[in-house]
Amino acid sequence: MFKKIVCPVDFSEFTDDIVKYAANVAKKYDAELHLFHVIPNLNYFTPYESFLTPENLILVEKNIEKEVEKDFEKIIKGIDTPVKKVIKTGVTFVEIIDYIKEENIDLVVMGTHGRSGIEHILIGSVAEKILRKSPCPVLIIRPKGKAL
Repeated sequence: MFKKIVCPVDFSEFTDDIVKYAANVAKKYDAELHLFHVIPNLNYFTPYESFLTPENLILVEKNIEKEVEKDFEKIIKGIDTPVKKVIKTGVTFVEIIDYIKEENIDLVVMGTHGRSGIEHILIGSVAEKILRKSPCPVLIIRPKGKAL
């Protein structure tokens, strides 16, 4: 049923549980598991007259990618399912949706921070945007201890 599963990760405190859940689903269906992380585009966060030149921005992004690679290695340590690690730079939900379409992903397994009220309105929810725009089913995992 599911041949390709993507699990977007943000390396929050709940990432390990969500990745283990996604790995179990992938194992059950003998599916490929894609772990996916988006590095925010630093151009959006840099003041207009920044000391960061385009060349320096590229170096900063490369350093962030190296750190993300290290974080990936930590979270896949106990997983016995083959994993494809993907790192993109851009707007998180846009990059995830684009990847789902490009790779013909069959299922998205992702977590939610469980924010509500004004915090949800101000920050928004990547999970909600993925749920609304995804061309495939989305399984949202609520972190342990978070109420509905």
